[in-house]
Amino acid sequence: MRIDFHSHILPKMDDGSSGTEESIKMLRMLSDSKVDHVVLTPHFYRQNENIQSFLERRSRSYERLCEAVETVRVMPDFSLGAEVYFYPSLSSDPDFEKLCIEGTDYILLELPFERFHENFFSEITNFMNRCDKKIILAHAERYLSFGNKPEDIRRICKINRHIICQMNCSSIAESGIFERNRYLKMISDGMVSVIGTDAHNLKHRPPLFGKAESIIVKKCGQSAFDRICRCGEDILRK
Repeated sequence: MRIDFHSHILPKMDDGSSGTEESIKMLRMLSDSKVDHVVLTPHFYRQNENIQSFLERRSRSYERLCEAVETVRVMPDFSLGAEVYFYPSLSSDPDFEKLCIEGTDYILLELPFERFHENFFSEITNFMNRCDKKIILAHAERYLSFGNKPEDIRRICKINRHIICQMNCSSIAESGIFERNRYLKMISDGMVSVIGTDAHNLKHRPPLFGKAESIIVKKCGQSAFDRICRCGEDILRK
C-alpha cells in the first residue's frame, strides 16, 4: 500500500491548499501516482492556539473536503492527523492524544529547524520519556540542512524504540545529486520508515510521490520501497 504520511491538503487550514478545488487536484495527482491512502497533517503550533481550537478548525476543513470529493470517482482514502511542532510540555496537555494519526497511537512531530544542542537533546529525551505515544519524526532529512548529521537523528531515535523517521518525497525528487545521495543512503540504511509528500500546493510544493518512488526503486531497490510500504501499513493497522 502506498501511503502519503505527510500532507497539507486540507483546504484553507494552514499554509497548504488554498481551497477545495486545489485540494481535489492534489488528491488526483496522488491518485495518478497510485497512492492508496493520504494522512492529512495540517500544522499545529501550540504557541498559536490550543488543541481544541485546532481540532475544531480541522473538523470544519475536513467536512468541506469530504463534501467536495463526493462527486469525484477515484480518490485515495484519507485519514486525519497533524504535523505537531515540538514543545517540551506537549505530552502534559490533556488533549495531546487527539493529535495522533486517526486510528493509531502515532504523532507526526516536527522538530526545530536549528542545530541540535545538548539542551535540546535533554528536552527531547525528557519529552520522549514522558510521552506514551509513538513518534514519527517529520521530514527527518531537513534537519541536516542546519548543521545536524544523520548520527544526531539516530541519537533521537535511540531514545526509545517507538520513534521512526519520515522523509519528504520532494527531497528525493528535487534535491541536487549530493543531497539526494545522502537522503537515499538514509533509506538504504533503514533510517527512514515512511515517506510523505509534505505537499502544500500545485506550483511550488506539489505532490511528488510517483517521482520519489521511481528514484527509490532505481537507486535503493524495490525491496527498500516495499519495506516503506509495509511499515506504513503496520502503522495504520495499529
